[in-house]
Amino acid sequence: MKFKNAFFGILVVLLCHGILLLTDGYGRIYQIDTPMHLMGGFAIGMLGLAIHSQVSSKHHTKSSPWWYHYAFVAGFVMLVGVAWEFHEFILDQTVNIWYQLPITQPSLRDTMKDLFNDWIGASVAFWVFWKK
Repeated sequence: MKFKNAFFGILVVLLCHGILLLTDGYGRIYQIDTPMHLMGGFAIGMLGLAIHSQVSSKHHTKSSPWWYHYAFVAGFVMLVGVAWEFHEFILDQTVNIWYQLPITQPSLRDTMKDLFNDWIGASVAFWVFWKK
């Protein structure tokens, strides 16, 4: 995976996110959050693969088992996913209250669903782009 492709994927997801924010798509389109997290997990999974291939080539870990590579990519995506959930929580507690905007994290169930969707996106990216 090349960094250029990974950054393009992230840019596409962020562009979709911006459009949905500007058009109130999150409020009007039921469950649009699910495909957005799937796409986000996929795009960040691509970045995780690019980082991992760069590190692997420098440290000769390509002979490691497949699950080692998968754990790196999935762990990276989950780290970014948790950071995104903190971002949503902080916005809910500050800006969304100040300007009476709808909350982005209605429950713990929603947060866990979002992280699960991030993981699924990362898994798909790994199996699509991983080179043995």
